[in-house]
Amino acid sequence: MSFIERALEQLKPEPESAPAEQAKPVIQRGQPAVPGSAVPEVPCRADRVIRIDRAALRSAGVLGPEDEERRIAEEYRLIKRPLLGGIGRDDKGKLGNVVVISSAVPGEGKTFTCLNLALSLALERDLQVVVIDGDVAKRDITHLFGLDEEPGLLDAAGTTSIGLEQAIFSTDVASLYIMPAGNQHLEATEILASERTAALLSQLAAEPRRVVLIDSPPLLVTTEAGVLAALAGQVILVVKASETPQNVVMSAIESIAEDKALSLVLNQVLSVPERSHGYYYGGYGYGRQQSEASTGTAAKDDSRG
Repeated sequence: MSFIERALEQLKPEPESAPAEQAKPVIQRGQPAVPGSAVPEVPCRADRVIRIDRAALRSAGVLGPEDEERRIAEEYRLIKRPLLGGIGRDDKGKLGNVVVISSAVPGEGKTFTCLNLALSLALERDLQVVVIDGDVAKRDITHLFGLDEEPGLLDAAGTTSIGLEQAIFSTDVASLYIMPAGNQHLEATEILASERTAALLSQLAAEPRRVVLIDSPPLLVTTEAGVLAALAGQVILVVKASETPQNVVMSAIESIAEDKALSLVLNQVLSVPERSHGYYYGGYGYGRQQSEASTGTAAKDDSRG
């Protein structure tokens, strides 16, 4: 049985199973770039620094208990390593350092995964991480950091009068930056599909030591998700085990272009045959070449998206 077949087997409902273990994230300060490494600064606002309020984020359900930091830190290290490897691939025009994090339907844990992965990536030396709230309808990341009234992605992509330096905010975690969704717009899909959006992402991704993580809407719910997935070099699909129907997962996978680097994070796995506790991380490389890795207990599903 192939890896994806084994992983998808986890999606079958298990009504008698015990509740999935809650998520525990990486909660550590990012490391600054090594002096003299000359990593260009991320263009961002100079008048406001976003505080990463861990207590508030835990209350919101996107970070877990402090006493589980070490274990979850190791889990996200295992998840991020293949992504960092994908950045190094020599594929012209694929923007391997632009990563969209999505799901098939709401409630799979994509926003939780995006934020915890961002915190883990920010620990890397000589690496900058920009988190973009691409879920322009739900706007969870924008709400979490109190950026509802600030310009963001839709503003910078929709008009030439606002640049990246007006729509990106630095944080008190070194090397971590946030771009909110921006003002809501009836033509959000068209704005995201514009050449200007592609140019802005290319500008951000031009620095190879910079990772752009986009929290996307679910693939089977909005048109914006497909547009964002087409712009990225890598896509992470978050799936809630034992709940999301297999045919729904396959529909989401089939909506992504065949030449896209696609990875599957199976969330809330109750058991994995190869390990005593389970969390599958399965990678589909360019042309859907399959690779496999596994980590520890699954992160908690984030009902926020």
